[in-house]
Amino acid sequence: MAMKKAMLPFLKSDAEKGAARADAAKQQVRAAKAALKRARKLFKAAKKSAKQARKKLEAAAAATRRARKPSRRRPARLGKPAVKAPVVKAPAVKAAKKASISRKRRRVPKVRVPAAADYLRSASDVAKSVIERLRSAPPTLPPAPVIPADPDIPNQSPEVKPD
Repeated sequence: MAMKKAMLPFLKSDAEKGAARADAAKQQVRAAKAALKRARKLFKAAKKSAKQARKKLEAAAAATRRARKPSRRRPARLGKPAVKAPVVKAPAVKAAKKASISRKRRRVPKVRVPAAADYLRSASDVAKSVIERLRSAPPTLPPAPVIPADPDIPNQSPEVKPD
């Protein structure tokens, strides 16, 4: 089927429209990818801040647990009354401004539990025990029992007698 010359401009404009639609779709995909990337970054930042807040809470809870100790009531002392130290107020406004300006926050130190001394040995103790074991004589096995051969027994196996 032969193409008419009148159809060529229409086909050309359709091709241009299709190319424009493809470019627009490509731009939309790029925009969607950028939006997804931004959303992922926001998600990661929110997750990280939640984790930091949780760690701060755990550290504060651990600090309050350590600070609370059952104390006995002590008898009142007789003598000179205690002199209170003067209370110095820190400028809270400046500290709040400085905290908001700094972008990198300090990491909360991890709460370290002291290791139990029951089952943990130092490396030097382990090395000493290994050296002692290597220098000592190897363990000796008890001598093998000698079973006398009786010519009376035909099958040459030791006889077990019940007591």
